Amino acid sequence: MPVDYIEEHYFGAGHTDKDYRTLNYLGYPTHHMAKDISVYLNERTVYSGMALEMISRAPYAGCSFPLACKISFIFVKEMGGEGMVENIAMGEDFWMDEDIEMGEDTRADEDFWKDPLRVETNIAAFVKRIRQMAPLASEILVRASDRDRMPRIASWHFSDLATQLYLLANRVEYYYGLNTDDSMRLQLYLICNLTHISYTSYRSSYNVYQFIQLTRNNASTLQSLDLECAYVSPLLGLVQDAGANHVTYPCLQTLTLWGSPVPDEPGQSASRGAVPFPILRRLNVEFEGPFDDDTFFRGNAATLEVLAMPLSPSSLAMLRQYRVFEPGSHPKLQSVKLTYTDESGSQSLASLAEAMQFMLKIGPDAPVREYDHSEPLQDQLDFPALLGDHACIQVLSLPSWSPDLWQVIALIKSLPLLSDLCTMLPWLGPIPDGVTMAALPEHVISNYAPVGKAFLRWSVNSGHVDSYAEIATCVLLLVLACPNFDRVSPPYFQPEMFIEQMEIAIASDPFKPYAARLGRLMFHGWKGRQP
Repeated sequence: MPVDYIEEHYFGAGHTDKDYRTLNYLGYPTHHMAKDISVYLNERTVYSGMALEMISRAPYAGCSFPLACKISFIFVKEMGGEGMVENIAMGEDFWMDEDIEMGEDTRADEDFWKDPLRVETNIAAFVKRIRQMAPLASEILVRASDRDRMPRIASWHFSDLATQLYLLANRVEYYYGLNTDDSMRLQLYLICNLTHISYTSYRSSYNVYQFIQLTRNNASTLQSLDLECAYVSPLLGLVQDAGANHVTYPCLQTLTLWGSPVPDEPGQSASRGAVPFPILRRLNVEFEGPFDDDTFFRGNAATLEVLAMPLSPSSLAMLRQYRVFEPGSHPKLQSVKLTYTDESGSQSLASLAEAMQFMLKIGPDAPVREYDHSEPLQDQLDFPALLGDHACIQVLSLPSWSPDLWQVIALIKSLPLLSDLCTMLPWLGPIPDGVTMAALPEHVISNYAPVGKAFLRWSVNSGHVDSYAEIATCVLLLVLACPNFDRVSPPYFQPEMFIEQMEIAIASDPFKPYAARLGRLMFHGWKGRQP
């Protein structure tokens, strides 16, 4: 099977998707507008030469993409027509112009890989033609998911193909799928002067070592690194080579390590003399480790602007031991996101208090602060006492906390900058003496409004549902208390019932006088009908 189809994606630039579609249907070429190209193909067609033939004749003969910045090569076994396109659509910011079926490659079953010279020639010619079609593309994605399992020599060919494709760019990405063999071996010594590396392994350790080696080989030019990690131990290779020599990234500004790696070895560290990331501006680490000391933070206190990291009793102790965040030490820090984890299983409010007080200490002038505490909370939250006069948190996630309405109002009052809140499903809580259900809206307006002028969004995605009507009442009362609150994320379970109860409540007598205000409420993250 040859190149099955090519997607072209366009930035709006003042035109609508319909404009581009109309131009294409009228026969006007739109290739010159493409910013992002996706090529879906089976690697066999490259080896056999069929792919080159197909992109060298109509409709692609003489075709060029002069504005294309990125080319994605998605290697697949077989295509499913338009359904496949819908499944791999690349987001609402881009528009897919073409779905071109190229027919079948009748030579797909030949043993063409037994002629290495022929395959190498076909690979080189294909890559050269791609460069002619998109001469300025500087970002290459190789998505190797769902590839055919072929003889090992074919994997050598794929290694050559991937290497040659990467030589086209200074920004490279690799996506490794569940059904991919692990025998790809890039010719690492050829791939140099990279500024961006992104590696997604789908929780597999296959190929991670060679991508870490590729990272080290490009340490002097690399500006951005994004790695998904399946195991902790390979990550020490980021900061020292096989001979235990220091590796420094003098240009690296963004470092992202994510996934759920297996802690296969105890915490590690670079030697004390190493300063691997001296000008780091953005650090995002989603898991504990891989270093048990201040390796990430050495030498970049004056440049760090964005920080996202897990926080646990052990990491708190480490940060204190090495005096990482002393007052005034990080003058450029603009955004802080901490996710609390507790390997000890402690569920006390004291651990939350300690973590949040530490957050307040980090960059006191940072305008954006996010805190995520997923551990169960057994104690009642008293946020005013917990935070005092330093309530500067803007985004707070407490997905294991099931509050009543009055606790939510108290929380918002104690966090005047809070804009986003995530909790379990709420309940109404005790109704004040002498107040009837019918009088609750007036009671909330008289005694609490306006509160939380910065508050905008509430996510109530999980938890046990006793009454959708009660949850709807809580949300509507909070809308009346918070003047700018206008978005709520409905629960995952039976969101239609929640939305139906919201509509019923808004039309009921207690809320009917406030229908205009309540009608501005939107269901965030929900594509169904709005109230």
